Amino acid sequence: MSRRRLSEKDFWTKYCRAEYLLRTKNTLAAKAEAADDEELAMFLKNDDILAKEAKLKIKRVDPTLDMEADAGDDYIHLPDHGVLRDGSRETTDIDSELARRTLSQDLNRHAAVVLEGRSTDIESTDTKTVAEALARSKKEPPPSSAADDASHERLVKVARMTEIEDLQAPRSLPYAPLCIKDPREYFDSQQANALRPLGSNDGRKARSCSLNTDDAFRHLMDQISSVKMNCPVVQSDVALKVLSELNEGISRSRRLNLKNPQDSLLGRLPHRTREELMDHWTAIQELLRHFWSSYPITTTVLSNKVQRLKEAMTQIYQKLQDIKESAQPDVRHEISQLVKPMTQALDAAFYHDQQQKSSKAGTGSKPNGF
Repeated sequence: MSRRRLSEKDFWTKYCRAEYLLRTKNTLAAKAEAADDEELAMFLKNDDILAKEAKLKIKRVDPTLDMEADAGDDYIHLPDHGVLRDGSRETTDIDSELARRTLSQDLNRHAAVVLEGRSTDIESTDTKTVAEALARSKKEPPPSSAADDASHERLVKVARMTEIEDLQAPRSLPYAPLCIKDPREYFDSQQANALRPLGSNDGRKARSCSLNTDDAFRHLMDQISSVKMNCPVVQSDVALKVLSELNEGISRSRRLNLKNPQDSLLGRLPHRTREELMDHWTAIQELLRHFWSSYPITTTVLSNKVQRLKEAMTQIYQKLQDIKESAQPDVRHEISQLVKPMTQALDAAFYHDQQQKSSKAGTGSKPNGF
């Protein structure tokens, strides 16, 4: 490469000048200008790749080929093909033509030996023998050299740089196909590895990697039994009593509604008051569902959620008291009967929260519910 960076104009100027000198075959002028201009000398320098290709073309020449016979190998030159023959003209070679062909072949053989530029393994003046020995030597692998390796490497780089992406075959990464004889064994082992903690069994018993449905169910029940709470959140006798009262109240209300809707408690109330009580009862049910599902309180998020639920239930509790106090004397008793189950459910939630706070204060930092 040159010592300075050529501009585009200078590059093409020197390139065209070098091509002109090479096309005109003015060797003296080319040498003179190359000696004065170092950058022009780069373009006049012989290309190793072109020289290599020319040498390979010369080696591929077969000196034993009869060019004249090859040129006449066509249907129009064969007897009785395309030429009207009357028997007066025969296509026989005379002695001079045969001698001329033999002389041409001998000259070609001798020229091949001269162009090869190296001595053969035989010493003979017969050009045919020399040509046959030369043909055998061409079949042998040529001796490798550093220059040939450099030219080959350059050719490989040029081919790699000039490849067109659109014409290339799709390059797919090699992959190893899975060979799973029994899929159940593979996936069962993967499940067992996922259940096993990193580095230890966490104090649990070692279990088989292959489990059927019954074994998995029994193992799950054992795990649930080992972590169950010692004391239930809701006492069984209290839950049974509440469920019985609710069923009895639902059955009684259903019987009254079927007999005469106007004779029921809601039927005797004003429309506005009845709608307010129904809306409050729906809101209380939703708030209580979220309230009881938040226990036991083990995180700050659950504690904040319970606090917001208590504030909403307190507001509804106050609205129920206002409805009962502002009701007309003739329907105040019916409203009290409807409001009583709502207030009792809210009082039970408030009492449970107060009990949890008292037990937490008595046991220190022990989590609520445990």
